[in-house]
Amino acid sequence: MSLAVAAVLGMTSFSYPANAVSNREIQQKRNAINNIQSKQSSIQSEIKKADQQIEQLKTQQAQLAAEMEKLDMEVSETSAKIRNVSQTISDTKQDIEALKREIAEVEARIKKRNELLKERVRSLQLSGGIISYLDVLLGSQSFGDFIDRISAVTTIFEADKQIIQEQEEDKALKEKKENELTSKLTSLQSDLQELEQLKQTLNKQMNEKEQLIAQLKQQEQSINEEKLSLAEEQELLEKQEAAIRSQLQQLIIKKQQEQAAQQSPSSSNHSSNGGNVPPVTDGAFMRPANGPITSGFGPRGGEFHYGVDIGKRAPEVPVVAAADGVVFRSYYSSSYGNVVFITHMIDGQIYTTVYAHLESRLVGEGQTVSKGQIIGYMGNTGQSEGAHLHFELHRGSWNAAKSNAVNPLSYINF
Repeated sequence: MSLAVAAVLGMTSFSYPANAVSNREIQQKRNAINNIQSKQSSIQSEIKKADQQIEQLKTQQAQLAAEMEKLDMEVSETSAKIRNVSQTISDTKQDIEALKREIAEVEARIKKRNELLKERVRSLQLSGGIISYLDVLLGSQSFGDFIDRISAVTTIFEADKQIIQEQEEDKALKEKKENELTSKLTSLQSDLQELEQLKQTLNKQMNEKEQLIAQLKQQEQSINEEKLSLAEEQELLEKQEAAIRSQLQQLIIKKQQEQAAQQSPSSSNHSSNGGNVPPVTDGAFMRPANGPITSGFGPRGGEFHYGVDIGKRAPEVPVVAAADGVVFRSYYSSSYGNVVFITHMIDGQIYTTVYAHLESRLVGEGQTVSKGQIIGYMGNTGQSEGAHLHFELHRGSWNAAKSNAVNPLSYINF
């Protein structure tokens, strides 16, 4: 930078008349540097805030990772429970089938005894019931015969009593089996309901996990984009400050020239493209290139166009500096393509001009340029849909939001 400034001073000391440098001009440069430093401080605060947000996001990521691990374990446990319940349901169905067979057997025995008991009742009714048993006893021929008859009657009563007891036991067993079946069915229905609830819980947990992951990715992308934008803006401010410091150094060392009227493009800049180079005009700014305005400043296609586009109407169209200034950024951008940023100090006000989509750049960072000096050639680099110059004018420093952008047509007579 120092060598470049010395070289400029060496050339300008022979090219321009000596004029006294006013304290006002020097103070304007210093004020401009202070303003940029203030903006840099604000940007640094925003970057610091972004770093804090990133740290918070990392903490949230760690917490989310722990929650995801816990959720994975819960999902695994839920899946195991589902398998267990499914196996229980399968076993229960087999038990139910066995119970049905047992109940059928009990019902068959009960039905058979019912038929036997009905037959006994009919027999008793036909033979006179209890009286027939007395007749049997009284009709004995001897004491031994009486004893034999008593034994026979007792056997008959005991047989009837056993039938009735077995009948009652089978009825109780049937009722028990039926209750057991009902209980098993109720348990099965409960297990089925629990299984459905577990499935719903599992689906809900998985949905929550997916939403958390999506939210994390969105936050991470947003904060990274914000920090990248702030870093780019910080870099531009630093370069703009360096450019203005270079101008301030020149003001301190050399004589201030009459603005615009005494500056003209060097003969070497016009040797091969003189017909295509726009003439230097009065006023703070001149048009940066020859050609028609193909797109103006303002809304365009659902977005806002922060400059004007100048169409290419010749094989080679030179692009010139719109005013005296210092190049503080000259590089290739993925969106702007080959682009040159120039900072200007005019009547105590900082201006920034941007020349985008150049085919080639002829100036480097830190270089002082004069109004009308060729800085490159119109091209179609970066995000461009045809050869043209995208030209921006900012009243103040350039920023990523382009909040200082103004309509060039309000400052330049195209």
